[in-house]
Amino acid sequence: MSDKMLSEREALKQLTSLFGDESISHPNINANVEVISTGSMSLDYSIGVGGLPRGRVIQFAGKESSGKTFLALQAAANWQKEHPDNCFAFLDAEYTYDASWAERFGIDNNRVLYVKSNQAEKLFSGLVGKVKVNSVTKKEKKIAGLFDMIEAGQKVTVPGPEGRQNTLDLSRMGLVILDSVAAMQPPMERTSAVGKQNMALMARFLSVELRKITPGVASSNVAMILINQLRVDPGKMFGNPEDSPGGRALKHACSLMINFAPMSGADNTLTDSDGDKKGHRVRAKIGKNKVGPPYRKAEYFIEYLSGIAHPEQEVLEVGERVGLIERPSSRSYEVFDERFTSRKDMLDFIKSNYEKFNTAIRSIMESGESSEPEDHEVEIPSNPFDMA
Repeated sequence: MSDKMLSEREALKQLTSLFGDESISHPNINANVEVISTGSMSLDYSIGVGGLPRGRVIQFAGKESSGKTFLALQAAANWQKEHPDNCFAFLDAEYTYDASWAERFGIDNNRVLYVKSNQAEKLFSGLVGKVKVNSVTKKEKKIAGLFDMIEAGQKVTVPGPEGRQNTLDLSRMGLVILDSVAAMQPPMERTSAVGKQNMALMARFLSVELRKITPGVASSNVAMILINQLRVDPGKMFGNPEDSPGGRALKHACSLMINFAPMSGADNTLTDSDGDKKGHRVRAKIGKNKVGPPYRKAEYFIEYLSGIAHPEQEVLEVGERVGLIERPSSRSYEVFDERFTSRKDMLDFIKSNYEKFNTAIRSIMESGESSEPEDHEVEIPSNPFDMA
């Protein structure tokens, strides 16, 4: 070690040369996390920042028919509504994207970059790009991926309905949805013999590739939603044997992990006039959360053909928790200089003034002026990985 002291400017220059250009900067303390609403007021509040954070990797895991793809498309529809040029990417590894079903939630399919493939290496190469080496000159050439194009503000022409072409402004892309991690096929699996057991191929693939994904998600400022499923871990002797595929690397890469589960019972079921089931209540549990408090819960109703149901009930619950709606007594409500003596009257008022309540509550959440006590109880599992 040299005893020679460097000047302040020389020291910074030397550190920059060692760490890399633009690697040393000052963190923006006052920067707010940009979010995209999920459509559920209760879930947005439980996440802690008012929605899905952009620039982060997010996992949606849960049982079948628990509303994972449903909620991802609901968030995408909310993003498209914010601006006429807003678009999103849907990577369909399950080959099950239903355009007509998505339109029921408000999705504009003309503003979707739709990719249909289950080959894991192609999906990840398309996101982060790849490097080609000239066999003669040995020079490297970077082929830009989707994240690079988003950061550069590239425009792209994609196939539209009836042979038409649609132009997407990738600078307005807010979400990238991968449906699903469990359906992707790693390279070794595709070339292996039929019936051969290949252990942990996806976990080994993701442990390398996710390190490339995370910087691209941050630089392009998109919310990367990885939809996952639940599997039974046969080697787990105690506790909940269910776990999400992808190994530990996926859990480390995610900034937010939400586990969805359908709730049973007559009170948690929506039926139509013929008695057929048309929706149910979903319980969402926040696991890992690097933008807000972990281990919170949210409950909301979904209707299979229309979207989030009974949002006024969520507004009432969250409005009380943030202090917008006051409760002078157990049977009365006060809000906006109005007083109501029944829950039904309060819900009817919220229905007729939904946008006013929505704006007021989100303003409170963004300002952090919630009146909820700091010692708010949260459910902490005995094994945190049960929430994954």
